[in-house]
Formats: sequence, structure tokens, C-alpha cells
Amino acid sequence: MQSHENPLINPDPLRDSAGVPWQGRSFEVNPFADDDGSADPNLLSALKRFHSKAASSSAVVDALRDARLLVPLLAAIGDFEIGAHGHAVDKSAELSVVTVEGPDGQRVLPVFSSAATMSAWNPKARPVPTDSVRVMLAAASEGTNRVVLDPGSEFEFAIRRPAIAAVAQGLPWQHPAESERIASAFRDAVDQIAEINDFTLQNGDEFSKLAGPEVILVLQLVPGLGRSELDGVLKRLAENLAKSEEIANLLDSMTIKLRS
Repeated sequence: MQSHENPLINPDPLRDSAGVPWQGRSFEVNPFADDDGSADPNLLSALKRFHSKAASSSAVVDALRDARLLVPLLAAIGDFEIGAHGHAVDKSAELSVVTVEGPDGQRVLPVFSSAATMSAWNPKARPVPTDSVRVMLAAASEGTNRVVLDPGSEFEFAIRRPAIAAVAQGLPWQHPAESERIASAFRDAVDQIAEINDFTLQNGDEFSKLAGPEVILVLQLVPGLGRSELDGVLKRLAENLAKSEEIANLLDSMTIKLRS
């Protein structure tokens, strides 16, 4: 019987079908091979405690550091052609990471603690498990200043630029309204302006849902300032704040309230 070799089958067991040697290659073990899609219990507990006002946002960020997150991929339509019946027909579709526009107009990367919360957000999304540090590094490298965990759910939680950077770099993070470093930086800026008697920093987004600025700066002014004097105070304050590296690096956004 005559044998026939299939020219499409690679006869060299030491090389792949493209002729590239197998030697020197390694395959990483998938750390999420046994992942059942459930939320990290420590992260879920921190989220519940935060939304019941039993824990700070810092506790959620700390719980997030060691958690597995799910990044959603959605099909993006590629090339299309006109079919036999005159309708546009997709020729290709690629899976891509999703970003959306947040309420403040900035780009947001949605991520999820569990397959259930992702499915509730979009049943067509395909989950890709990864650790939170990689998520934050990717967001920072792409200039995405907002990561929202479990958007649309009961425990939705937004991570802003300074917290993204802290998780990515393994650095501690405190909400700026609770941070001594931020308070000291504001004190340095305010003490140079005689018309400001005192100030306080308040949380402008109580439940971390991008419902407002990160911080509200409340200024206690001397009584009787006119419009031009007030404008001068705010201009000098803005100039002083712009000189602070702490405020630039550790504060995402703020608004000012005036009291006299």
C-alpha cells in the first residue's frame, strides 16, 4: 500500500507549525483556573461595611489590593459587507476592553467583583479575571482616571486617580478629607491669606459613586468682603494650591464653599 504524507502536518516535533523551535518557551500557570466567579469575601465585606457607614473608603481600597477582579470584554464590530439581501453583514468582531463616560465626563473603566454583578450589568460581557494591581496599572497607563467597581449594583464603588495610583504602586491611601498630608498642604496655602479665618475639608462624594467632587473645601472668611476682594482671595488661594505637589498628586477634584 502506498503511503501519502500530508504536507500540512509539521514533521519536526521540535518546532511548531511555523518552524519556530519549542525550546526555551514556557507556559505560565493560570492563577485563576479554579475561579468560580464569586466575589472576594474580604472585598464584599468591606463594601457592605462602607455602605452602612461602618468603614471608610480607605478600608475598601485596602481590601481591593489583594482581590481578583473581572474585567469585561465586549465584541466590537469590525469590517462589514453588504449581504445578498442588501443588508450590512458583519465580517469580523473583536473582543475589547470597555470604557464608558462617567457623570463628570471622564473616562471610566468598569470592573466587577463577581460574574453575577457583571452579568447584571451586561449579559453579553465576557469576564477576564485579573488581579487589582494589574487593573490599576492598565488604567493609569491608558490615562483612565476612574475605575468603578460593580457599576449599577447596590455596592457600586468608584476608585479615583490618586487611589488608582496608590494601588498600582503598592502605596497607602487615605481619602483626602481624612488625610493629614492633605490637611497640612491646605493649611500652608490658607495661612498665607489673611482674609481666610479657617477651613475644613469635607467628603464631596459620600458613597464613592462619582456623585460629586472628591472634596469640598469650606472656607471661613472674615466678614464684609466685597466682590473684588473675594475674587482676589480665591485667585491667591488657587495660586497657592497650584504650588503643592501633595494636592496635585493626592487630590482628584474639589469644589469650594464660602462662609463668613
